[in-house]
Amino acid sequence: MKKKSKTDINNMYEGGIKLKDIVDLNEKIKPKKKINKKKIIIAISISIILLIVAITALMYYSSRDARKFLDKYLFRKNVTQEKLASIDLDYNSNVNILAFNKNICILAENKLMKYNSSGKLENEIELKISNPVYCVNNKYLAISEQNGSKLYVISGSQILWTKDIDGQISKINVNENGYVSVILTGTSYKSVIVIFDKDGNELFKRYLASTKAVDTSISSDNKYLTFAEVNTVGTTITSTVKIVSIENPEEPVIYTYTADSNKLIINIEYNKDSIICMYDDEIAMIKNNNNSSVISLNEKGKNINFANINLSNHVYRAIEENDGLFNTNTILEIKNTENEKLIVYTIEGAAKDIYSYNDIIAVNLGQEIEFLNTSGWLLKRYTSEQEVQNVVIGNGIAGIIYKDKVEFINL
Repeated sequence: MKKKSKTDINNMYEGGIKLKDIVDLNEKIKPKKKINKKKIIIAISISIILLIVAITALMYYSSRDARKFLDKYLFRKNVTQEKLASIDLDYNSNVNILAFNKNICILAENKLMKYNSSGKLENEIELKISNPVYCVNNKYLAISEQNGSKLYVISGSQILWTKDIDGQISKINVNENGYVSVILTGTSYKSVIVIFDKDGNELFKRYLASTKAVDTSISSDNKYLTFAEVNTVGTTITSTVKIVSIENPEEPVIYTYTADSNKLIINIEYNKDSIICMYDDEIAMIKNNNNSSVISLNEKGKNINFANINLSNHVYRAIEENDGLFNTNTILEIKNTENEKLIVYTIEGAAKDIYSYNDIIAVNLGQEIEFLNTSGWLLKRYTSEQEVQNVVIGNGIAGIIYKDKVEFINL
């Protein structure tokens, strides 16, 4: 039998239909894959949004003018005096304003009055204090009359405990757990340091016969007291930092660091497992019994006007810099004490004063205040028709103080 060729097979009929016609028909009736227009639109929209965000971020970081424009019109960071809640200051006695946790407090006429961010009075606490010395640490307030002998520790809306102490209270420190250290004068010693636990139980006293205690700080685990002392006997000044065990105060001092001669220590702060020391010429850190410089406050050729260490894991210094004949800028250098990362924030104008607490820095330019965090991000820019007298900062709140009123701003 003769073998059929491929052409002959393709020309064969099956039920009256050629094989190639069957293939063509299958191709025609085969369902085509539909294009999902919705997914394409979403993908294009996301790409456009990401592009806009990238361009906006680039403009924000690279141009000061663009940053001010975006802060004002896009992020709505600018606030003005007439838009804020406020309370009038109309008292016959001495008035003191302080920030305590999420409240602004007015101490006047033997009362501590707590107001929320809307300017509403939340509660009053009777305190016989007119000229206070105090320390705030989150939910704890330790307060006394300057050179008085009665100590109050407050949390929330109540007094946790009070204590009458022999001596004159000159300085107070409270840690985040409510442990309190007090520096006393007016005794037979130059200084006495007293430690209390969170319930007001006296743990121990430290007597300084020949040196003056400048500042104290208690570690966050309540295990250590660090104090700074100054010896002014003789022709030179000697500044020393000492660490004492709170759990076993009878033991000798655990660690002592003595600074170079004529180096004056101003204050100290515990920063996790480090101790930050502020001297008249530098900010230094003690960690693992080693001392190292963090920021110079006496750098040649730089006009350093402000510095502080009362921030969470950060310190700062402010440098006044001339930009042209009549323009002055404030260069704020914020340094992380853990990883040594430095952030530089430039402000147009000369700082009249700078206030700081926790992770917030407020730069007072007179009729304008810039609030920023330790990451160098502007939080709010406040403008006023008159000179700002003072600023107090709490947790998410600030008080703008004038002679006759206090304004409240949420951060």
